[in-house]
Amino acid sequence: MPYFKLQIKQVLKSKFTWISLLAILLGCFYFWIKNYNSRYINPRIIEAKENIALEEKNVRYYQKQLQKANLTKTTRHKIELDLAENKSSMKEFKTLIKAIQTNKWQQAYQIIIKQEKYNLADAKRNDASKENILAIESNIQKLQYLKRNNLPEENEHYSVKGGFFILEMMQEVLPPLAVLAVIFILIKLYSSGFYERMLLANLLPQKNHLLIEFGAGSLIGFGYFLAAFLLLFIIPSIFFGTGNFKYPMMGIDAVAKRNIFIPMYQLFCPTLILELFSFMFIASVVLLFVQVFKNRLLALFISVLILVGGMVLPQYVVAARNFAQFIPMSYFFSLQPVDGMFGISNAYVFADETKLVTYPQVNFTNGMLVLALGIIILLFLNYLTARKAQKGRKTR
Repeated sequence: MPYFKLQIKQVLKSKFTWISLLAILLGCFYFWIKNYNSRYINPRIIEAKENIALEEKNVRYYQKQLQKANLTKTTRHKIELDLAENKSSMKEFKTLIKAIQTNKWQQAYQIIIKQEKYNLADAKRNDASKENILAIESNIQKLQYLKRNNLPEENEHYSVKGGFFILEMMQEVLPPLAVLAVIFILIKLYSSGFYERMLLANLLPQKNHLLIEFGAGSLIGFGYFLAAFLLLFIIPSIFFGTGNFKYPMMGIDAVAKRNIFIPMYQLFCPTLILELFSFMFIASVVLLFVQVFKNRLLALFISVLILVGGMVLPQYVVAARNFAQFIPMSYFFSLQPVDGMFGISNAYVFADETKLVTYPQVNFTNGMLVLALGIIILLFLNYLTARKAQKGRKTR
């Protein structure tokens, strides 16, 4: 235990630990500032104002038509009906804007759901694609859930509230930054006086010393990530609140290829568990490379290439996604296997995909199995490598 505590103190005293943590926070809060500057932009209000402008134009048109003297009774009646419908719609959109601005969400949801049901009927009438119909149906279900639970609608992808913001960062931003920083920290920890520590370790059983090294690295790696995670959650929450943990966050049913909505609180636990196993895997990989290459820079280069490269590659290269379930690094973006969004966020930008392609094989259960198996294999390889190195020194 004293040796274990010594390693943790060494990391806490390192300037790199705190500088890198600050850099990660500043990088993430850049996105928070963008969200802050856009916090008053409400897509519902913008859309309603656009519809009001359109309805006003239609009202003026029909009023001019009614001024014509040569209209038949039937034509005049039809124009009057259209005019009344436009005025009614315009009044409804104005009511919606006022309801949102005064936080009368029950009234707002009643109008929005009515409009969405009209859009659904129109889509079915015009033989819209199955994907479009499913998207509207999912949106109606979400709105009904919000209405039932009396929750205000949030712009979850551009929110300044703690819960929404940390999940936004977990989708693509925080994991690679934390993994990169932890690799540097562990390389320095494991390679600093490594052979001197191995000589001292002769006093301990080999497997005990190896488990101490692995345990310290895992704890330091996950602790570092957790510190960044909590700070990114707590700081926005102090100013704007956490957001309601029952709020339905958008995900994908990867098998059915349709939108689903998951309560926020159901995402945190599995995401953090996957991240814990990810940093245990990272610690075992870095420890092995330090032992094998016996050179800090080479071990650092190979670790970054394999670990960071392995987690980023399936995000942007479609071919790599076909076997991504077998790549432990695929699960470092731990939120994506949980909410079904793996490989989706970047698909249309980088892969020329014209329809939704999902990867149901990259899920929480497979992630736990692949990472756990990888950790066991790497610990065994670490044990064999360390044992061989010790025997070589004793022989000399």
